Amino acid sequence: MNQVGCQDGGRIRRLREDLRLSGSELARRVGVKPQTLSNIELGNKPAGIGTLLKIARELGVPVDELVLAGATEGQVTVPAAQGAVL
Repeated sequence: MNQVGCQDGGRIRRLREDLRLSGSELARRVGVKPQTLSNIELGNKPAGIGTLLKIARELGVPVDELVLAGATEGQVTVPAAQGAVL
């Protein structure tokens, strides 16, 4: 699975809280464990591309807003071994 790190996992949390969604509820809607979502929000675990797409859909934002949030040119990192393409 291709994995991409969010530049600002806290952005997911802020958007989720703005929508008054609990971490457990967003995790259920996305199909991940609450601990997995927490780790993504804390930046401890990269999210799979599919997971990021689902999170973006549930939060009502384009996926690039999650991946590129707070990034400046040259800061977005995709693990080369995964071969992910944005």
